[in-house]
Amino acid sequence: MHYSVQIFTWTAREGVHQVGSVIEIDAPNSKAAAVSLLGLRLEDKGESSKLAVRVWRGEDAQKADCDYFFYH
Repeated sequence: MHYSVQIFTWTAREGVHQVGSVIEIDAPNSKAAAVSLLGLRLEDKGESSKLAVRVWRGEDAQKADCDYFFYH
């Protein structure tokens, strides 16, 4: 399946911001799409290293159901 992935980071001073641009990737599922980009362990909760991804299928990220993963 084809997925779009956005990588985000956050700090207390700067808040949340996107790192780079949206990446298009083919993967069997959304978690595999997120893992294949950086090869880092993921968590489904927001405890973390201040790095997260949003993954979705379809053209419009605003209308799509998105999955969120947090790099640990």
